[in-house]
Amino acid sequence: MKITFNGAAGEVTGSRHLVQTSNTKFLLDCGFFQGKRRPTRKLNASFYFDPQDIDFVVLSHAHLDHCGALPLLVNRGFSGPIYATHPTKDVARQMLRDSAGIQESDYKFMKKHRIPGAQTLAKPLYTLKDIPKTIRRFRTFSYIRQENVWHKIHPNVNLKFYDAGHILGSAVSVLDINDNGRKIRLAYTGDLGRKHTPLLHNPAYIRDKVDVMIVESTYGGIKHRNLDEAYKELTEIVQYVYENKSKLIVPAFALGRTQLFVYMLHHLMDTGLIPKIPVYVDSPLAGRVTEVFTKYRDDYDIESKLDFPRKGDYPLFFRTLRYTKSRDESKMLNNIQGPVVIISASGMVENGRILHHLKHSLRNPKNVILITGYQARDTLGRKLLEGWERVKIFGRWYKVNARIKVLNELSAHADGEDLTDYILKTKGVKKVFLVHGEEDRSQALRQNILKRNKNIEVVIPQFGQSFDI
Repeated sequence: MKITFNGAAGEVTGSRHLVQTSNTKFLLDCGFFQGKRRPTRKLNASFYFDPQDIDFVVLSHAHLDHCGALPLLVNRGFSGPIYATHPTKDVARQMLRDSAGIQESDYKFMKKHRIPGAQTLAKPLYTLKDIPKTIRRFRTFSYIRQENVWHKIHPNVNLKFYDAGHILGSAVSVLDINDNGRKIRLAYTGDLGRKHTPLLHNPAYIRDKVDVMIVESTYGGIKHRNLDEAYKELTEIVQYVYENKSKLIVPAFALGRTQLFVYMLHHLMDTGLIPKIPVYVDSPLAGRVTEVFTKYRDDYDIESKLDFPRKGDYPLFFRTLRYTKSRDESKMLNNIQGPVVIISASGMVENGRILHHLKHSLRNPKNVILITGYQARDTLGRKLLEGWERVKIFGRWYKVNARIKVLNELSAHADGEDLTDYILKTKGVKKVFLVHGEEDRSQALRQNILKRNKNIEVVIPQFGQSFDI
């Protein structure tokens, strides 16, 4: 068996892991890259394998850096099934529709305003018409909870999903592979969630004996503060915005981060710790994803039931919250007076409506820009974190006067200790590949693993590297 890492190797986006055996070839995820427009465009448009040769895809979850390239894969000849959980299919439909819509919209905007590079850098890689045929390729299974059921997805491959606790529908995939009579059990975490996060269950430990693991390392070597600290800091930020009648602008992923942030605001308002100020979720996608969350409300964890015990009380809806839909509603927010909270995508501030909100808010020193999670290299979010005095939005420079605040505690990723613990509690592991992390974070996680178990081989693959198992 051979594994080739065609993305999320030495970086955090673009998960595309190719597995080849003597009788099959399949992908673990097929995601988009994020970063500088020109090299990212090239990476997103390129497959270093023939899509027609891929028998199937196993999709860990519906964030775009894991699923965003699926329509392109289908357009280029992939005709096999895409295996995922039930919620992941429902969410992926919304995520991919939005991705296509943003690509079309940004292309039209850049052409209309004659911004350089529209044709070469912004022409859509796929459009809305490509999404239905991609979704038709999905085949869905439930998580392993009490039962212990393997699903035969290929004559020589069985699959089961454990709850990864990262976002709604996220899964740890365990594959039982027969490679010409040699049996190998491979586990792929996708993105592993944090323990004790509202709405979602804790990541489920793998109960099977595993030979090889592919594990994310986004926060390797980092220890997250307790979520109570995030509640405390968020309380102070909202109070500042209220007193200064200003804006709190929150770039947040429409899937996962937005729902957690809304949940926390609702809880703080219900308990009287922050004033009941207007909150706008300016992302049609976030609104549609939240509806999917409501559909799967029975999957919420016990904490959400304790925080919102009243019958008919929905954690993701409250009186001063509004989910915008139209462009006119979005444009209205540019001129709205504070205090107000505006949550908008994208989470790494690379495209979508958040760019327009920043364009109108960055120059006011009373406004607050709240970064709520990991920002990949070369993204606009990373530049704000690094303290750039001016940033470029839609080809024009804007001075950064607003306060930049960070709440990494809202990250949906496990920290270094939890990642190490998850690996070491998986029985039989002989080899671990660390992906989805920058070099220093992967190295830190590698050292932590080896300190506790020197018998595990820990490898940090680079882009395009292949390994025989």
